[in-house]
Amino acid sequence: MTGVLSTLIAVLGTLLGAVVTHLFQRTATKRSQDFTAQQQLRSERMAVYSDFAGAVTEFRRGQHDRWHRKNEDPDSTACFDARVEAYRLRGVALHALFRVQLIASSQALVDAAQHAYKLTSDAHRASSKTELSTLGEQARQALESFISMASSDVR
Repeated sequence: MTGVLSTLIAVLGTLLGAVVTHLFQRTATKRSQDFTAQQQLRSERMAVYSDFAGAVTEFRRGQHDRWHRKNEDPDSTACFDARVEAYRLRGVALHALFRVQLIASSQALVDAAQHAYKLTSDAHRASSKTELSTLGEQARQALESFISMASSDVR
């Protein structure tokens, strides 16, 4: 009888150990998966936010170039080429904005990105070089505000 009791205790102990080990492994696996997912999301957000900042910066440069070529000679091929390039850069920036909208964690961050895009879009409508500089500076500050908000999103 003692042998049977010892065997039963050993079997129950083994089963209990297997169940506890399984639970700990499942918890550890879940934590590891959560950490990996968070790191991947962080990495994707960093890429999307920096791509947006780069696209808007290039778009702003293109808008300034468009304005200058238009004021030099509105009928020139350089003006036409600058306008076409500005349209291309607008498309790139808009695509980057859509990516921000898909991955951002808050509406405030999306709003900041949209504001930077909007200010940049309006720059070519400036009536003077002073107004162009002012609009360009406002767009730059809006982009810096977006980057500041985005940096806290990826920490």
